[in-house]
Amino acid sequence: MNLRIGTFGRQESAAIVLLASYFGGCFSFDSRALFGEGNASWMVQILALIQSLLLFEAVVWALRVRGGTDLSALIGTARWKKAFAVPLILALLIAAIQPLGSFLVTVTEYVFVESKQVTVCLYLLPCLFLLTALGAETIVRTARILLPILVLSIAAALLCGLGQFRTYRLYPIPLDDPFRIFMQSGSAQLRTCAPLLALLCIGEGTQDRLAMQSAGRIGAIAGGILAAIALFALSLTFPYTELKAMPSPFYRMLVEVRAENPTLRLDRAVLFLWLGGAILTASFYLYAATVLFCKSFSVRDARPAALLVSGIAVTLMLVLYYDSEMTVSLLQWLYKNGWVLVSVPIPLILLKRKRRTRPCAASE
Repeated sequence: MNLRIGTFGRQESAAIVLLASYFGGCFSFDSRALFGEGNASWMVQILALIQSLLLFEAVVWALRVRGGTDLSALIGTARWKKAFAVPLILALLIAAIQPLGSFLVTVTEYVFVESKQVTVCLYLLPCLFLLTALGAETIVRTARILLPILVLSIAAALLCGLGQFRTYRLYPIPLDDPFRIFMQSGSAQLRTCAPLLALLCIGEGTQDRLAMQSAGRIGAIAGGILAAIALFALSLTFPYTELKAMPSPFYRMLVEVRAENPTLRLDRAVLFLWLGGAILTASFYLYAATVLFCKSFSVRDARPAALLVSGIAVTLMLVLYYDSEMTVSLLQWLYKNGWVLVSVPIPLILLKRKRRTRPCAASE
């Protein structure tokens, strides 16, 4: 099968998981739900990260017991493997379009004001298809190169905004209702579990299971903590009453930095640098969905499937982020209940026993 996975090391795997964890944690949430009754976004991020790591460790343990190298091999040991693969593919598609949709709204509202979302998406489709068709090795090695630049841009944005931080904006922290925080962390599982799910789909390209497990731990923990720090800084910059009405809170934070320091024109430059990281993250998810689709449905070439998956992702992004009452309600439902696509199939796969093959008549 021409899946174009290639081979790569632990550093490259950890780099793409780190970037995906950060962009998923900071650009894939619904402001109205996350900041609706208080400011505990950074706590929700940490709890969701812990839950996703536990699920990841369970899958790696099952791979070691059953002798598989990636998630597709684990799904192949269960009956009705296509039924298990479809919700996971859909979860990866949604995880890919959520950060891109956030940047799509930001770019069309604050940068290219006169442009339509369809026009911007026409530029995104070739980028997504090219990276997805080139394969995992291209994506993860590009992430390894861009990681220092992106981390420096994030650090610069946070450090330049120190003058805007006020501790009183953290309140109220809804600690009187810990069950609500736990439920929010469950809803956030899709954006924290998707990087580890994608890594499990391309585990064949890593050196071995131990390297994949180590890269997943390092990347998820580092990216999750970085996202929690960024969310904490966002909570120090704006009160929750303003955050729940902001479509692009992190870009607004960059604008506040520019207002305080007019000589630092960071907003546009950092925005497009982060957009590049979001495109790379989406390509990582789309390629993982392509591999899972090819292995589950016996497709031998990944390139036509990559074009199909990229086109579906762009179409879904246009449909979901079209500003209408129906699409807004559907998008809010996906933010709240998207975790079901990951947290239900994977435990069922782990509970399934390996299929036994009957001996043929000649051997009897």
